Amino acid sequence: MLEELLKLVGGEAGEQIINNPQIPNEHNDAAVNTTTESIIDGLKGQIASGNGADVLSLLGGKSSISGNPLVGSLTNNVTNSLMEKIGITNPVAKQIAAALVPVVISKLVSKTNNPNDSSFDINSIFGSLTDGKSDQFDLGSLLGGSNTNSEQSADLGSIFNILSGK
Repeated sequence: MLEELLKLVGGEAGEQIINNPQIPNEHNDAAVNTTTESIIDGLKGQIASGNGADVLSLLGGKSSISGNPLVGSLTNNVTNSLMEKIGITNPVAKQIAAALVPVVISKLVSKTNNPNDSSFDINSIFGSLTDGKSDQFDLGSLLGGSNTNSEQSADLGSIFNILSGK
C-alpha cells in the first residue's frame, strides 16, 4: 500500500511540493515521502485509538471528506511532519497539507471504491494499516449495507475493538 499511496501523493504533489519555491528541489522527494508516511501513520493511529469505524467509513466512501474530523487530523499530522522533518515553516506546511491531504484522500476513496481499479481495496488497505490483524475480516462486505444498521454497527464495533486491542 505504501508504494501505491506514494505514487498517488507524488502525482498530486506538483503544485504544492514540486513547484513550491518554499521547498528546495533537493527536498521534494523527502516532502512527498513525509506526506505519504504521515497519512499512513495518521490512519494507523486512528485505528489504534479505536476510530477504525470512522476510517472505514471515510475510505469506504460512506462519509464526506469535506469538514471530516479524520481528514482534519491527517492534515494536522502532515503539517507537523513537514515542519519537523523537512524544516519548512508552519504557514507553508499548513498550506501544503490543507491543499494536498483532502485531494489525496478523495482520490484514495475513489480508487478504493472503483471496481475497475485494483490498485487499492479496503481489505488490503486495512491489512496494511493493522499489520495483517484485519485480514480475518471482510471489511468490504460490511460497507455494503446502510450505516444505520445496528447489527452492522455492532459488528464494526467488535472488529475495531479487536483491532485496537480493547
